[in-house]
Amino acid sequence: MTTKAPAEIKYFDENEAIKKLYSAIDELSDLIPVSNDRNRLSFNLDLYLRGEVINVLEAIIQASPRSSTVKYAELEKIIEKKFSEKGIVKNN
Repeated sequence: MTTKAPAEIKYFDENEAIKKLYSAIDELSDLIPVSNDRNRLSFNLDLYLRGEVINVLEAIIQASPRSSTVKYAELEKIIEKKFSEKGIVKNN
């Protein structure tokens, strides 16, 4: 019996936008303790930044972080503040 090798992991440079996004959301571990919820939220926020999702709130709703200890509207404000602190901007 044979098995396939595991998929390779692609690491991003600290200055790349995607790395900044995932790092910023990972800093919210006190509000969203489950890492899978944070990863799913980061993915949906990346869709927002690329213009595929209308706004931050819609990205949060699509990700539906079940472990979040705050309401979605409050989480939206926290994320927008985090984006401004980290210099994360939406592509037009």
